[in-house]
Amino acid sequence: MLTSRFKDDNIVEIGIDEAGRGSFWGPIMAGAVIIPNENTWTDKHYNMLIQIRDSKKLSIKKREKIAEEIKELIPTTAIGIVSADEINANGITWANKEAFRRAIQNLNIDSKCRLLIDGILPIEWEGEQELIIDGDSKYVAIAAASILAKVAHDKWIENYCIDHPDCNEKYNLLKCKGYGTAKHRDGIKIYGGHELHRSLYIQKWLPQKCMIKI
Repeated sequence: MLTSRFKDDNIVEIGIDEAGRGSFWGPIMAGAVIIPNENTWTDKHYNMLIQIRDSKKLSIKKREKIAEEIKELIPTTAIGIVSADEINANGITWANKEAFRRAIQNLNIDSKCRLLIDGILPIEWEGEQELIIDGDSKYVAIAAASILAKVAHDKWIENYCIDHPDCNEKYNLLKCKGYGTAKHRDGIKIYGGHELHRSLYIQKWLPQKCMIKI
């Protein structure tokens, strides 16, 4: 099982991670999770928590199953979302931090908590925050946040494609989940960009007549 806490004290710890930072298309999302105190764990909690890993190391089916169990057994979880329009207007670094901030805000907690953030991007926060490279492979709260963020991100794209099947046909979004696969890049070369593409990410593959001015 991954480590349940960063420090052995009484401060509440919030695990935070994102999904979709490297995607060519759509929003970036962040998950925030507070793992309950170990002395409150039931057998269901333990059996679920020992399965939690970095979301990238889980199959789609396993990831979705664990995400549902996290939401069922852990009352303090939240998602933050930043749109493609906001990414294009403010840049991905701002958007990444803003997704973190929105996820934390949606928990409705105070700044006395300790943030455990996967990666190297700090946010404005009055309390303690720890930046942990590969944190989703070390701490269960961060890994749980990565699972919730990834499932929410992919579900958002799936729901969009249900309503806009033509967009999926052009860019293969159901398969690539917005990332820059060969088929996705080919779609950009043929059809140009879409309103939910991140303009800086796709310049290299746009037809000359469709080049976006930045």
